Amino acid sequence: MAQRQKEKKPAVTDEESAEAGSEPEEGSEDALARVEDESDDSPSPARDESDDGESDKAVDELAAEAEAETEGEDADEIAAAQLGSERYVLAGFFVAGMLGAFVTGRAIQALWAGVSNKDWFSTRVPVLAAVADEDKSTISLLLGALIALIVVIRTYRKPEVRTWTDEVASELAKVKWPTRKEVWNSTVIVISATAVSTVYLALLDRLWAFITNIVYGDGS
Repeated sequence: MAQRQKEKKPAVTDEESAEAGSEPEEGSEDALARVEDESDDSPSPARDESDDGESDKAVDELAAEAEAETEGEDADEIAAAQLGSERYVLAGFFVAGMLGAFVTGRAIQALWAGVSNKDWFSTRVPVLAAVADEDKSTISLLLGALIALIVVIRTYRKPEVRTWTDEVASELAKVKWPTRKEVWNSTVIVISATAVSTVYLALLDRLWAFITNIVYGDGS
């Protein structure tokens, strides 16, 4: 019986060894299957390249939009600067037109009033000579305004005049005007310095007058 049990034990061990040998093979097959599945799930190089291409396109689009925004802002700033220069030009022409209208109207009025007293004017143009002085002033101002308007418009349309005025206005736009506080401080400083200088010169004048009176006077 002991011999039979000994003979059975190696048989059992052979079966166990066979089962043990079969288990690693199944585990290795499962590992290979998992590796193949992971390789199938991993993105292919073609997909990576396409993703990179799409990301590059998105970056380029964002950069193009940023450049367009900056160019738009620059254009707005340039337009605002040009509008400011144009404002100065129009203001200058407006002031020149108003001044020209006033001067021309007064000149027409003075000339009209002077020739109205002439006999030849009363004889040839009795209607104009009979106009009252108040009406002459109003009509002269209207004629002066019309003449000044025509002159200003014709001058404004000249290219060389526009070029010169635009250059002057652009340089004037670069000037940094002082604030109200700075103007007030400067005014106070000027007034104070003027007052101190006036007092100093007055005292100095009295002193030199006193010394001169002692030297060249009677000594009193």
